[in-house]
Amino acid sequence: MDRRIKASRDQEKRLARKVGGRPTVASGAGWAVKNDVRNAKWSIECKTTASTRFSLTHADLVKAEKNALLDMRQMAFAVEIQGRNWIVISEENFLRFMELEADD
Repeated sequence: MDRRIKASRDQEKRLARKVGGRPTVASGAGWAVKNDVRNAKWSIECKTTASTRFSLTHADLVKAEKNALLDMRQMAFAVEIQGRNWIVISEENFLRFMELEADD
């Protein structure tokens, strides 16, 4: 198996365990394209690179958001760069989390 494919699958499995979800089978194949990891509330698109940089485009975010909305979930975008995951969410979700934190 190509090492990039293995790294991508490993990222999806690790993240799915951490968020109490599961990897989406054949997430990039067929007509029903879905994000890579799902749990009850979130639909997460995953990308991984061994490089020191990753290009995240508006089109990537809009596609992931559309897939999440079709699945009636919130969207997050996970980018693993050199072994560390970064999670990108919308400003609306970020502000909602800030409000919840302030209520505690």
